[in-house]
Amino acid sequence: MVNSPARVRAGGSFGSRALLAVLLVVALVAVLPSLVGERALQVVTIGDSVTYDADPGIRAALEATGSVVVDTRSIGGVGLLRPGIDDYLTDALAGDPDVVVVMLGGWDLGEIVDDPTAYAVRLDEVADRLTEDGAHVVWLAMPPTPPGEGIEEARRTANGLFAALADQWGDVTHVVTGPLLGDEAGDFSRFRPGVDGRDVQVRKVRDGRDDGHLCPGGASLLGRAVLDVLIDRFGVPDASGRWWEGPWTGDARYDDPPGGCEAKVPVSGSASG
Repeated sequence: MVNSPARVRAGGSFGSRALLAVLLVVALVAVLPSLVGERALQVVTIGDSVTYDADPGIRAALEATGSVVVDTRSIGGVGLLRPGIDDYLTDALAGDPDVVVVMLGGWDLGEIVDDPTAYAVRLDEVADRLTEDGAHVVWLAMPPTPPGEGIEEARRTANGLFAALADQWGDVTHVVTGPLLGDEAGDFSRFRPGVDGRDVQVRKVRDGRDDGHLCPGGASLLGRAVLDVLIDRFGVPDASGRWWEGPWTGDARYDDPPGGCEAKVPVSGSASG
């Protein structure tokens, strides 16, 4: 039977549509991994009240990349030897994070000084638990403390154990915080250059005295440090915009105590005050 011109045109049209469909499928297969095969990097933060102050800055820095989602779990009183810590860790890890950011130690200083060897064993147990499902740990050292608190020697002992932990575990990155939040020598300072180089208040004032807790300027510096680790290890993009000046800086925690983050920056810009 001889095909009519109409039948030929119909057949040609069908063939073109079929070819187009095949090409579309091939194109989708090629790009599908980039569309649905990647997910945002999941990060959880754990730690004590100093970390609680750092959390908004860490979240702002990481989520400004567009590739990271942050779950903040820090609360006051967290220590690796405190009651309820195992349940706290289980809850924090429930979302199967890719990265766990840790900063603590202040609540464990007595035990650390009394028996650093035993605390090192505890750290090893915790590192095993945090990384057993493939997470990478970013362990922030305890920041410098006000001289009036008299705990600098104990803090250095703790930070030495945290650094040793990272040396032993490939899935743990240790971040030294003295140069980030302190003066040029890594000692306590109320003021220092912030993310953009301008002088900022990094630590709170309480009852007219220096306090170890953080202001937005300090939180943003820690956020930048964590972001640098994720850029290096996971290839996340850099943060966009002036994230360190976002609405998060007005969080009520930075007004506890009232006016605690409103000290006048000295002319030198980096004096402890």
